[in-house]
Amino acid sequence: MDCKVELETLYEVSKLLSGSLNLESTLPYVFRLLRKLTGFERITLTIYDPSTDQIVVRATSSGKFPKEGFKKGEGITGKVWKHGVPIVVPDISQEPEFLNKLWKRKQLKGKKIAFIAVPIKSAGKVVGVLSADKKVSGRESLDELTKFLNMVATLISNSFSLEKKVQEEKNTLESEKRALEVEIKRLYKDLHVEGIVGRSKDILEVLDLVHRVAPTNATVLLRGESGVGKEVFARAIHFLSPRSNRAFITVNCAAIPENLLEAELFGYEKGAFTGAYTSKKGKFELADGGTIFLDEVGDLPLSLQVKLLRVLQEKEIERLGSNKPVKVDVRVISATNRNLEQMIREGTFREDLYYRLNVVPIRIPPLRERREDIPALTHHFVETFSREYGKKVNISQEVMDAFMSYEWKGNVRELQNVIERMIILDTDGVLGYDDLPAEIRSSDRKGNKPEPNKLPEPTEGSIWDIEKKLIEEALKESNYVIKEAAKKLGMTPRQVSYRVQKYNIRLPK
Repeated sequence: MDCKVELETLYEVSKLLSGSLNLESTLPYVFRLLRKLTGFERITLTIYDPSTDQIVVRATSSGKFPKEGFKKGEGITGKVWKHGVPIVVPDISQEPEFLNKLWKRKQLKGKKIAFIAVPIKSAGKVVGVLSADKKVSGRESLDELTKFLNMVATLISNSFSLEKKVQEEKNTLESEKRALEVEIKRLYKDLHVEGIVGRSKDILEVLDLVHRVAPTNATVLLRGESGVGKEVFARAIHFLSPRSNRAFITVNCAAIPENLLEAELFGYEKGAFTGAYTSKKGKFELADGGTIFLDEVGDLPLSLQVKLLRVLQEKEIERLGSNKPVKVDVRVISATNRNLEQMIREGTFREDLYYRLNVVPIRIPPLRERREDIPALTHHFVETFSREYGKKVNISQEVMDAFMSYEWKGNVRELQNVIERMIILDTDGVLGYDDLPAEIRSSDRKGNKPEPNKLPEPTEGSIWDIEKKLIEEALKESNYVIKEAAKKLGMTPRQVSYRVQKYNIRLPK
């Protein structure tokens, strides 16, 4: 074989093998190259299969995979596997041990077909055999051809060893991932609270705090943005506490006018003000023995902050129009999305009340900081609203991808509202990309992905990278006609168009 051709072929083979960790996908190109540049025919790679204790066909130049494998010592291929040395058959028609069971070659009159088989070794052990045959003339040296095939086998062996090592590491990571998932499920089961969906580390930490504080009478201050579900966590604390069989009363301090809020909280006596025709208990009295949840406590007027402080200190209230104190046994859980520390500095919130309320502070993280909870929350809301509206609805991957990349300034409440709206308006039983609200589609097109917990970029070898490359190849083979590329990929044109936007694939103008 010409030395220049040999070097060029080896270079191209090494380039192909180093470009991928998947031998099955790469070897057909390698074999095609060998046939074109060197004249080798009927090239076969067999690899040891522990389940059958045979070497079985892993790749062929024809793309077909014969069912038969080889036992150790069986035929020429089996002998190479057994002894670990190359074997050359100058003329297969003259070799009785040549089984010819994989390819069923037909003898050609006046032509000699040589067969060469070389071992594939990994860590000093024979793990397979690379074989090929070639029509030879008297001018060609079988020794040179064998040396060349041995070099190709060495390149394949290195790729095989690397692929095996990567697969072992991947299996180890998968095993560790499964073990971690089992542990998370166990923790989630132990910490699970009805109505709270999520398995992120942040939510598990919050649930741990909820479980620890619930059995006590400690005052709890829930901090977090609007829509994170502070009331859900307040209810969880109440229903996990010894007070669970008594009342849970909610008061939104921002929703009730200041002149009515005092009467709402503390009640009033008959004649206390115009229209007070009877006496009425306030929320604190109604919550006696149970829990009162003061939502948006940062909006409480200063005049009522003093009275709330007295309730916390003295465990008693006074109704409007009465000087008689009424003892109450109430656990106070409050919540706010405001910066109380800044309000103290500005003189709009009492510092002494702040310390009374802030005995056990619990911060509920916004949805953008626990993005891994979005799939679980999404499926929970889809199931809930599908049942409520009597529909059977599934959610597409495009929608889930868009949800994962959206900022969710309204947090869980916004996600809940979006899903409810989509299910109400759905007509085909599948929530697709076109069903998304305009603001989410617009954000996804612009690529406005928030920094925390954002979707990973398509890194080399990742699922996203593989999908991106497949789409790019299909587009190239289809002259960038999306409809044709979609057929090749078994997808709809809309799905391909979505992924072109998602991966920022540039199309020629």
